[in-house]
Amino acid sequence: MTAFTPEPVSSIDEVAPRLGLSRPKVKLFRRVHGLDRLRLDPDLPVLDLVATPAARLVAGLADPDRVRYLVYAHTIQDVAPAGFDVASALAARLGLRRANAFALTQQNCAGGLAALDTCGELLAATGDPGALALVVTGEKAFSPMAQLIENTTIMGEASAACLVGLSGAGDRVLSYSSRTDGRYADGIRLDARGVQEFGAGYAGRLADTARSALAAAGITLADVELVVPHNVNTSSWKKVIELLGVDPAAVFLDNVAEYGHCYCSDPFLNYCRLRDLGRLRTGGHYLFTAVGLGATYAAMVLRHEG
Repeated sequence: MTAFTPEPVSSIDEVAPRLGLSRPKVKLFRRVHGLDRLRLDPDLPVLDLVATPAARLVAGLADPDRVRYLVYAHTIQDVAPAGFDVASALAARLGLRRANAFALTQQNCAGGLAALDTCGELLAATGDPGALALVVTGEKAFSPMAQLIENTTIMGEASAACLVGLSGAGDRVLSYSSRTDGRYADGIRLDARGVQEFGAGYAGRLADTARSALAAAGITLADVELVVPHNVNTSSWKKVIELLGVDPAAVFLDNVAEYGHCYCSDPFLNYCRLRDLGRLRTGGHYLFTAVGLGATYAAMVLRHEG
């Protein structure tokens, strides 16, 4: 697994005029929701954004033809002009001649974890124990509608890539749990009542999904080293932390202020950051979470193998 963030750093004050945010709204995002900085590069095309971490992984393969699937998980359905297939273009750029390249979008920001699970199922069906899949995430905050979830979060730019196999020395996926509540399928277009109901049930549904993943892995929260969350904001996590009964220090929220919410990339970006900080313990269990508007709740348990 590897991740990439563009170099330009913007404060939320700098993006506020583009997003139509008043000074009180900026204070809300900073003081209540914990956001501060974003990575944004308007000159970096989406293909270059996602190719950067993916190329690092492919460069380390002795035989790139082992990659049988390339799955591009993204939140916004239209990430490129009509007729341009980012997944196929990425496979071509990386020289993945045997890879079946396609996108996964319908679970929004929970799509990255769904892609990992999908790849596991696809590889199990190939009958080839040496086959691999490559999951990539990353997209551009190209418009105010794509960048802002009103009163909730602001999107930054990041990308990630993960090689998936049925064997090898990598970290182990022990379980995956997902639930979709279609009552909120309108997402950012929900009416006021829908927004209120979604917010009221958000923490409970995410906590239940996390417990389901833990049960499927045969462990409890006491066995988890750290929760590796999505970066929507810090305020929503306070209620989830309370419902789970977990120590707040065991939920890695440092990247909320540093990067904002980066669509499907958050759990991967956070995990790579923890690895770079030397905070992953060999044999330790880590609980990934993600929520996609619409509304899909997802959780996954990984065991770090060093």
